[in-house]
Amino acid sequence: SEQSDVVIDFDGYIFKASQLDIALSKVILDNGSLKHLNHELERIKSRVLPSVKNPDDWINNGVDCQILKPSKNWQKGKIRMKICLEFCPDEPESPLDDLR
Repeated sequence: SEQSDVVIDFDGYIFKASQLDIALSKVILDNGSLKHLNHELERIKSRVLPSVKNPDDWINNGVDCQILKPSKNWQKGKIRMKICLEFCPDEPESPLDDLR
């Protein structure tokens, strides 16, 4: 997919977006920290994240970087880690389910 081919450059710390996504998902499931995230990145043979003066910037203000998408030029911006909660309501059972 195009998303898996996106490259992120944090001032020389270069990642594939898919590697960062895999490691971040594992860390969230394991209730981890940025230190844990770097460990997971190393396990999948990726680079570690750059040090930033204020680690809260990963969530609040974003960290300066540039990205490279297939067939595009480098684009400067910020990466911000965001966690999304989604509610999925249970479907009520229909009295007709037993008849099907």
